[in-house]
Amino acid sequence: MMKRGDELDAMPELAAAVEEACSEAPSEARERQIRAHARELVRGLRHPDHPLTTEAGLEGVLAEESLRVYERLAVAGELRARGELRPTSERTALVRSDVMVMLQRAAGLPAVHLRVREVLPLKTPVDHGRQGRFRASLETLSDYIGRRTHWTVEGGILARGYPRWVRMLALASVVLDTGARVGELCAMRLDDLSPGLEEVRVRRRPQGAGPAYQPPTEVFVLAAATRAALQRWLQVRRLLMREVTGAADYLWVSVRGNHGGVVEEDEEPEYRAAGTALQPRGVGRAYSAAVARVNIDLGGEVGWSPLPERMEQLRRGVKPAVVLVAPPVPDAEKAARLLHAVEVAGRDLAGLL
Repeated sequence: MMKRGDELDAMPELAAAVEEACSEAPSEARERQIRAHARELVRGLRHPDHPLTTEAGLEGVLAEESLRVYERLAVAGELRARGELRPTSERTALVRSDVMVMLQRAAGLPAVHLRVREVLPLKTPVDHGRQGRFRASLETLSDYIGRRTHWTVEGGILARGYPRWVRMLALASVVLDTGARVGELCAMRLDDLSPGLEEVRVRRRPQGAGPAYQPPTEVFVLAAATRAALQRWLQVRRLLMREVTGAADYLWVSVRGNHGGVVEEDEEPEYRAAGTALQPRGVGRAYSAAVARVNIDLGGEVGWSPLPERMEQLRRGVKPAVVLVAPPVPDAEKAARLLHAVEVAGRDLAGLL
């Protein structure tokens, strides 16, 4: 298979700035945005209405006059790589502005903000009254799986689509308790769960955060139904991890093997065994596919209300209570005081024995 040429190959200097910006990007989603808008910029330089070409130096290409022309063409939809010509949204324009600033900084050039970020209208949230119905549906799903498999290998817990259902049940339950985003779910490790599964630690990764941002860590109390769902998922996960040696501490992993990666001519595609860590796009797809199937199969069950097929729809209806916000950097002075208190308490306890 021939590898498609990258539009950035026409501008090595821009490609280097892209790599530098991506190395400091806070998430994979931001990396994709950087690459997409950099390629869009190349298409802008090839447009007959742009005063510069791909032969121009990066300083001129990323100057304000050049970027204003590029933005006008992009907002009008004239730089789309595929699909019909239509204007882009204000949200996309803000992302485009952010990406250009990141490229300017990566190239050591003055930053020019094409757009000033204002407070945008919020997306329509899920009705909070539905949160209770979602929890009831997840309990119905748990009962449905339990009746058919008894949560055992002998009963078929690893057969058909049940592993995907068990994972989706645990994912949705954690989202309802924490409001975690997809990237935050992917970052979860086993040690983010308390030993008794009473609490979970979430490292926040807000959109638009810069590379110097220190994300807070929040700790949430998990509902009894969520603890049960996690316990079932960890049982399935433990069986899947028999074939895996790397990334064994991630909480959310794949439930079946697949082939992936870029394949060159005469090369075999990379095989990824079940139990490998899920990436943000994989989490979203896995959740949507499982919910679509479950909504069909459980449509006639008593107490069942369809679940939203996009995790973001589920997350936007959540108002979790934060138990603790841990500082991103350890407090050495506070730790020393706590250790001293523990030492004193230990001596007092020893004196009572």
